[in-house]
Amino acid sequence: MEAKNEKIRQQFSDRLKREFARAGLPVSSPTQIANEFNRRYPLNKVAAQTMRKWLFAEAIPTQARLLALADWLEVSPQWLRFGMGLRKAEKSNETAAQSELIVLGKEQTALVPVIELLSLLSSSNVRLVENIVRCVLAEQGTKA
Repeated sequence: MEAKNEKIRQQFSDRLKREFARAGLPVSSPTQIANEFNRRYPLNKVAAQTMRKWLFAEAIPTQARLLALADWLEVSPQWLRFGMGLRKAEKSNETAAQSELIVLGKEQTALVPVIELLSLLSSSNVRLVENIVRCVLAEQGTKA
């Protein structure tokens, strides 16, 4: 399983490096790329070490950062993450993806893994989870 994850990370890293090179960014300088990313997306900043991990296939970005990278590099998020679908994002889809982007504050970063898991559920299962959360909130006396 780990070998498969390594392969997936390496393939993502290869696509990311190619797109950074195509955009004229120095792949050998994660710090410079991170600074440029942070200038463009100040609400979703990334550390140089994190950028290095993406470039060296040690990690894959969160969904919010993946969407930002895809927007910046003018490619589809699906292609950047998985290598599937159209490489070039359609303008109407980019606008829709941007309008659906939610920015979380530092105090809510623990929600990111939960949100990523929820995004894998079918719509009926999302409704089921929503109802469970509403029941728990009602039990603790919090209105939703």
